[in-house]
Amino acid sequence: MMCPRPLLLCLQGLLLGGFAQACPPPCQCYEGTKVFCSGEEIWGIPEGLPGNATQLFFVETSLAALGSGPLSNGSSLARLVFLNNPRLSLEAGAFGERASLTELEVSGSNLSALSSEAFGSLPQLRSLFLTFSALRALEPGFFHRTPGLQALHLQGNAIAALPPRIFSPLRELRALDLSHNPMAQLPDRLFHPLARLQVLKLSDIGLTRLPLGTFRPLRSLQELSLDRNALADLPPGAFSGLSHLRRLQLQHNALASLRPCIFACLPNLDSLNLEGNRLSALPAGLLRGTPNLSQLLAASNRLETLPAGIFSSLLQVQTIVLSHNRLAHLPTGAFRDLPSLTTLQLDHNHLTALAGDTFHNLTSLEVLGLAGNRLQALPPGIFDYNDYLLGVALKDNPWVCDCRLAPLASWIRNWSAPLNSQTFCASPDHLKGWALPALPQEQLVCLAAPGPADSSLSPGEAETARAPCTYRDPDGTVQLACDTAACHWLTVHLPPQGDWTGRGLAYESDWVLNSSCGTVRVSVAIRAEPGGTAREEEAVSPNPCSEP
Repeated sequence: MMCPRPLLLCLQGLLLGGFAQACPPPCQCYEGTKVFCSGEEIWGIPEGLPGNATQLFFVETSLAALGSGPLSNGSSLARLVFLNNPRLSLEAGAFGERASLTELEVSGSNLSALSSEAFGSLPQLRSLFLTFSALRALEPGFFHRTPGLQALHLQGNAIAALPPRIFSPLRELRALDLSHNPMAQLPDRLFHPLARLQVLKLSDIGLTRLPLGTFRPLRSLQELSLDRNALADLPPGAFSGLSHLRRLQLQHNALASLRPCIFACLPNLDSLNLEGNRLSALPAGLLRGTPNLSQLLAASNRLETLPAGIFSSLLQVQTIVLSHNRLAHLPTGAFRDLPSLTTLQLDHNHLTALAGDTFHNLTSLEVLGLAGNRLQALPPGIFDYNDYLLGVALKDNPWVCDCRLAPLASWIRNWSAPLNSQTFCASPDHLKGWALPALPQEQLVCLAAPGPADSSLSPGEAETARAPCTYRDPDGTVQLACDTAACHWLTVHLPPQGDWTGRGLAYESDWVLNSSCGTVRVSVAIRAEPGGTAREEEAVSPNPCSEP
């Protein structure tokens, strides 16, 4: 795999910062000690490289076999980098006896095999990068000539197995990256010599299980990446002894459950990532042993609820992400006593309602995600105690835009309008599609709750009193009572019209009626029937609750 072109351009840009010195073409020298050689016309190490160079880069060249002679000069060389040289191969003694070399990188080549003899004697080498270079194996004793290594990067190769004692000489190693190799399993005691290791990355190596005690000797470990594997279970004590661990990456595995005490021995854990697993529940005591946790990421699982008090020990937590789960409700006080929490993501769950005090104790909350749930309304004052809340994402919920939503709509207009420009009413029909920040407050009306019959009201007046929208003309001649589904009662005060004993049209008129819900046009025609009766005919505009 080749290194990204933008990275190479950035690297070249950094080197171009100094004044160019005389250099063998097509190389360029900068700041007196940096040499950058690039171009397909380079087939070998150019002659005449400055002897005082401390950094030497070969980028996207046609270099092939690198033997023991070409790099024999340059006793000051501290950093040697080969990037994206696909023909490159390293022969025995390629780097000679270089007491000054501290960093060596070979990336983006096709080194299917590599002998330790290529390194010669590099007693001061501290960082070795052999990445994305198609390496299939490392021979036993590969690191005997580099005992001082502190950082070893082997990611992006084709290493399927490692000799059990391959890391025995590396007693000073601080960082090890084996990611993106098809290893599938780890030899027993592979990491036992690495007592000083602080960073271990095992991302995407095909792990299906962790042998017992795999990490126990790593007493200094601070970061462990096990993401993008196929782990279905974490054995008891998988992380025992890792009291200094601060960052644990377990995302995108196949974990369906967790043992209650699996993280109990991690008192300094700062970040825990469980995203993209198959967790349907979390044990109530899962986080009791992680009092210093500041970031918990558990999105894209199958969580249906949260156990009461699961976060109660997390006084330092700043971020909780529970997006893309199946949470239908939250237990009472789910987020109680989390004074440091600034970000809470509950978006894309199945929440239908929230208690009025759900967020009251979150006095530091700044970002809240509630988008993509099944919420129709929120209790009045639900955000009254969140003085630092910068925005709440509420889109993709079936909001019922009636009087119950009035407090929330007002809050959105005042504090979170830009973030919710795509937050729309789902009902009633006449408000469907309205963006909440643009919705006039007077549109948010309710159908009154049924109560004891009021004998002082006529049937029409009672119906009008219960309707969410009552349309009237300026003179009070006509009243039309409607709810969200239809118009139910029409009251017309007619002027005297004489004796209606004949046949034919007795009365006809139309009005434009107004209400807080909008306008409506009504036409009324009364025809006299034989026998002195009259039949009323009315016509209402097709969309009686349309906006003005």
